[in-house]
Amino acid sequence: MQTNTLLLGRKQSSVYRDFQNKQIEIEACSRSPIYFLTNYAWIQNKNTGQRVKWEAWDYLLQLLEDFSLHKELVILKARQIGLSWLVVGYCLWRALFGENVEILFISQGKDEASEMVRKARYIWENLPDFLRISLESDQKSFITFTINHSGLKALPSTAKAGRSSDATIVVRDELAQHENAKGSLTALGPTIDSGGQLIDISTIDKLDPTNHFTDRVNKAFSGQSNAQFRFFGWRCRPVREEGLTLNQWFEQKIKKKYSPFEIEQEYPETLEDALKISGAQAFFSEQALNNMLLDCCEPLEMGGAFDTFNGIIKIYKLPVPGARYCIFTDPSDGVVDPHASIVIDWQTGEQVAESHGKVPVELCAEIHDKLVRFYNKSFNSYEVNAGTGGTFADVLKNLGTPNIAPRRKPEGEIVANKLGLYTTEAHKKKLFEGLEEAVRNRRIRVHNQEAIGEFRKMIRPEGEPMPRVVKNTHDDYVMAWAGVWYTRKFMPDRETAKVITLHYKQVW
Repeated sequence: MQTNTLLLGRKQSSVYRDFQNKQIEIEACSRSPIYFLTNYAWIQNKNTGQRVKWEAWDYLLQLLEDFSLHKELVILKARQIGLSWLVVGYCLWRALFGENVEILFISQGKDEASEMVRKARYIWENLPDFLRISLESDQKSFITFTINHSGLKALPSTAKAGRSSDATIVVRDELAQHENAKGSLTALGPTIDSGGQLIDISTIDKLDPTNHFTDRVNKAFSGQSNAQFRFFGWRCRPVREEGLTLNQWFEQKIKKKYSPFEIEQEYPETLEDALKISGAQAFFSEQALNNMLLDCCEPLEMGGAFDTFNGIIKIYKLPVPGARYCIFTDPSDGVVDPHASIVIDWQTGEQVAESHGKVPVELCAEIHDKLVRFYNKSFNSYEVNAGTGGTFADVLKNLGTPNIAPRRKPEGEIVANKLGLYTTEAHKKKLFEGLEEAVRNRRIRVHNQEAIGEFRKMIRPEGEPMPRVVKNTHDDYVMAWAGVWYTRKFMPDRETAKVITLHYKQVW
């Protein structure tokens, strides 16, 4: 009897000690996400599918510290650096050890957002019993806990995603791919303003510099928003594959698998690599464009000597008697796109003037005529595509604009009795390639930095035959420069120019 009593006492003491130890662990976990994840988080290795212990790499620990200090973070990252598991682990920790905590995972689609919930569920399923509080609801897109009324929910990115919610934390994952990213930020504004936390994470979209995530990055990086900015390149993760150094892994697993453009976008090493237009797809030589910046200058102050239409026209050099000039205009209706007119010295390729801005097409044509006459009746042309081009041509006809170049086919053959340049894809390709060669060989001198900035956004996407500017940007400067350089190629001698002008006056 005494022996049984002793055994029971020891067993009770053991159970009590075990209970006490668990309570101590629960308390330690509740105080620190680092302690919780380091000691109890198991994750799934994406490459092998195996269960592995979460590793407390230095940059992840620093980010956990950031989560506790800042209400708004913008994180630009390379792929496969373990960031998703960290964010999910942090959010699960908040949901497990807080009361009425609501976590929202917003991604480009519901399946992508639900993947974040799946990861949270995986960590929860692999917790020891004393930490794995019971679930009230367990669905693909959300889980909620019974005791503390906290939960994690997945939402697709819509303009109203998160509106009217009292979210504790909102994670917008792979934000660069969200179609309604800007709208969702507006919808989430009251939640964040009232104390919620917003974590924006993504790789960059190099083909869309006006992307909402890129805008968030630029503002956070420059201090123009309340968000803290963090960048994590592919080297921040200290171990990629057992038995391989980082360099070996990159050479064997990344460089052999991905194109140069994909590497620049998905696996940037530095912040500069992540933000610059892809060198793998850039159409114009970056070195040449950098050198061309040395030629940029302010336009002349014309005063009352020449009407610049409130700065729409910029004069860099006055016409020289006897000098010959070329002009090309990419017209517009002044509603969506701006027009661009470029005037160059025929011999030197130097820009002497331009016109750029959103004005009605009729005024655009008047400006073209004004520049033609001001610069010694320049040899000139314009894009005649669509209704805008037709209206532009009609105004020039009424004005009697001199020295308009005859229309040509892509191969250079003159189209009888036609003026202006009708640009098919084949013709545009030839124009752009001619300009690329001129830029690379420094045969043109551009005085406007804005135009060079537009050149930087010109890309040649893999698998596409035509170069183009990146999404949501204009190509008016590029088109005008390509057109004027092409027009220059066919500059007639003075006597031929007189005959051409006389002929087309008769045609009109």
